[in-house]
Amino acid sequence: FAPNLAQRNAFYDRMNAASENRGDLERARDIEQWRQDPLVLSESAARYLQGDRGHCLIVVFDNVDRRNSEEQLIGFQLALWFMAKTRALVLLQMRDVTFEIHKNEPPLDTYRSGTIFHISAPRFIEVVKRRLELSLEALSAEAPDYVSYVLPSGTKISYPKTRAGAFLNAIYVEVFQRPRNVSTILEALSGRNVRQALDMFMAIITSGHMPEDLITSVARGHTAQEIPEYRLIKILMRGDHRFFNDNVGFVSNIFYCNSDWKRPNNFLIPEILFLLIGKRKVAGDNGHLGYFSVTHIADELEKIGFVRSDASDACRIALERGLIEADTLSLVDLGENDCVKATASGWAHMRILSERIEYLHAVLPTTPIYSVPLRDLVFDRMKIENKFGDLRYHQSVHLVTEFLKYLRAQKALLDEHPEYANRQKSGANYILGKIQSSLEHSSKSQRAQKDQIDLLDS
Repeated sequence: FAPNLAQRNAFYDRMNAASENRGDLERARDIEQWRQDPLVLSESAARYLQGDRGHCLIVVFDNVDRRNSEEQLIGFQLALWFMAKTRALVLLQMRDVTFEIHKNEPPLDTYRSGTIFHISAPRFIEVVKRRLELSLEALSAEAPDYVSYVLPSGTKISYPKTRAGAFLNAIYVEVFQRPRNVSTILEALSGRNVRQALDMFMAIITSGHMPEDLITSVARGHTAQEIPEYRLIKILMRGDHRFFNDNVGFVSNIFYCNSDWKRPNNFLIPEILFLLIGKRKVAGDNGHLGYFSVTHIADELEKIGFVRSDASDACRIALERGLIEADTLSLVDLGENDCVKATASGWAHMRILSERIEYLHAVLPTTPIYSVPLRDLVFDRMKIENKFGDLRYHQSVHLVTEFLKYLRAQKALLDEHPEYANRQKSGANYILGKIQSSLEHSSKSQRAQKDQIDLLDS
């Protein structure tokens, strides 16, 4: 506070002349007042560090990109004001979607585009790989020399801490380096959220659905056993819970519908996702690819027999579950004029998970079903799974077969509307084709031929 004190020196001298140490007391009071004033303190600290000390001051406005678009724009204005006050180098994180939508409007329109940097988020696989390297370093420094655990049979297993690192590495290789869809699913579910990506990898490692014999084989120095894809999907869906529900895990039930809707149907969310994914390369209502307003979606679905209010509510549910994202970046609030687009997670649910027996049978306990026989069958299978821990594969296939029959009946109800019946491409037809394909692949005697180009890949 040297410049501030210099301006007040004459006052302090007069106070000291009038009364002994009175000027020193006033000086102390001023310093304490300036210290408690955030604006004065930040300006003074910036002047001292850059002027007196000759340092370069860098200030980061962190986590602004996690706010909605309106708050991000306010944060941008605040950053410009702070930069003018302190003459510091200010770094501000803003979502690329927010910048692209508002770059021609105040306050972004007057800012020099040459000073804007776009930094893409690291790939999920690279983040996990680096975190794994850090974990192995921590294990070597902090873990006990030997680790022990007990199998359900009562057998006690002990192994040196070096084998724990081998187990983590084996899981990484199984999940990410084998040529299959699991890594694609994981990357799609995590989206841009790196923290959630790490949470998913941690869930795989610590889940109660991870078989003990995999850990045992690594502990004994053998090569890790292959982890089936269905096992990894099960872990992502259930976490540490016995059954899937929408409040645990990282996967959503796209067949959900609300019984309070005027015309509930299990295909409403798939229809929304199919519509948005099909338009992901089309300029939307806000001028950006793939973004269409809730009103636009409701209009499209109303033409083929759905109820507008049902479609709007289904959009909100899909937003909360990360299947779509809004241009406002809100995860809860969604207005009729807000624009949304399908996320990578929404694509993965439609393109990959809807063709997996593990996903299809696991979501049934949380799927509203308007068929008493199918409800009874699902309840019966839940009792079996609760008792034995798993269903036999043929029981899962039978459950999915009955679910397919039920969905075909739901599709028949939609076909009563002539506009829907005349559509060759629809979310219902796409999903039914996926389920049929999964059942054909489940039968050794009816191996399906290699599919043509998928509609959602074009």
